[in-house]
Amino acid sequence: MAASSLLRSLTRHARGGSAHPIHKPWSPFSTTTAAAAAASGARRDEASKGFPGLGPTAKGEKARVVVLGTGWAGSRLMKDLDTGGYDVVCVAPRNHMVFTPLLASTCVGTLEFRSVAEPLARIQPAVSKSPGSYFLLARCTGVDPDAHTIDCETVTDGEKDTLEPWKFKVAYDKLVFACGAEASTFGIHGVTEHAIFLREVHHAQEIRRRLLLNLMLSDVPGLSEEEKRRLLHCVVVGGGPTGVEFSGELSDFIIRDVKQRYSHVKDYIHVTLIESGVRLVQGIVKDVQPNKLILDNGEEVPYGLLVWSTGVGASPFVKSLPFPKSPGGRIGIDEWLRVPSVRDVYAIGDCSGFLESTGKDVLPALAQVAERQGKYLASQLNRVMKAGGGHADSEAEADPGPPFVYKHLGSMATVGRYKALVDLRQSKVR
Repeated sequence: MAASSLLRSLTRHARGGSAHPIHKPWSPFSTTTAAAAAASGARRDEASKGFPGLGPTAKGEKARVVVLGTGWAGSRLMKDLDTGGYDVVCVAPRNHMVFTPLLASTCVGTLEFRSVAEPLARIQPAVSKSPGSYFLLARCTGVDPDAHTIDCETVTDGEKDTLEPWKFKVAYDKLVFACGAEASTFGIHGVTEHAIFLREVHHAQEIRRRLLLNLMLSDVPGLSEEEKRRLLHCVVVGGGPTGVEFSGELSDFIIRDVKQRYSHVKDYIHVTLIESGVRLVQGIVKDVQPNKLILDNGEEVPYGLLVWSTGVGASPFVKSLPFPKSPGGRIGIDEWLRVPSVRDVYAIGDCSGFLESTGKDVLPALAQVAERQGKYLASQLNRVMKAGGGHADSEAEADPGPPFVYKHLGSMATVGRYKALVDLRQSKVR
């Protein structure tokens, strides 16, 4: 229910404008001087000469907010940004937002893939209509905070034989890192090569393809009993919400569909959930091979489908950024979601975490955290723009307003057969 309300909030039509109080612009930098601003502007002018891409904005033009990512945080931010005062440029390797809580349902046909993907152009129409707003199918590869530019490289997956990736730069007035996290493999050999993650639509498509292929092949004569059992053994590593929900969906699929449509092999298919602290198959995976995985006790577990859902961690890109990091390697932020070591840079969602100096715990990598951070930061940036501080280096000293506060609203995980586990305990404000 909470997840559905989040999706509705992201896909509603934009509300009509309303009057807002005008606040003075704010900045985390107490040593701002005209000379420093002029020097920074000179560096941007120099960096803008001769490079392909989007150059710095000029006086009289809209300020430019560059958002890296189309996840829960970035999509909510872009939805709420006031495009009357900002141009929005999104740089990301996908042009849609994925409703991740329902990905598991698409793997077995309960939902279709198009039901869990929302095009960015519907979330923020300006990226396809406004002259200065764009969606750029690319990845950010570096940032120059002094010049207020980012380096990018196009994403040409599947077209590398005919189209080589190329590089370009984008100048920004405000930069928001919302690039998420990546699946944690803990350095275990073979995971990336042989396991399937469940974080993107194409992951769900591959799981469905592999599952149906194995079901059909297992019905063909000439297959040994042992190989048939291996093909129809679905192994899920990770006992968190994703792993549990996917296992529940598979269980329903076996009970309702496999027994009717694949009756010859219905007794061979089964699901195993491996978790280091749960007695389903208790153990820690040490090695992953093409047809089996090895546990820490030496036990071999053959599989036909292996889904890996052991949580997320900071990506190599995030780790490479020249910013202070929070515990766990995320981009360090203050209570206002700013990267305090540089100007005009923010971070939200799974790629960010409070610095230890704030005294706050790093928030969990959840959709409701990211969505509320995106909403909060949009209101902050809109306030800055209306106070005349939207362009680079234009914020003056002022009260930054209330800091971001997160209160957990509860969690829910479906376990199959129309049942779910719900935790609605009140949490402390963080």
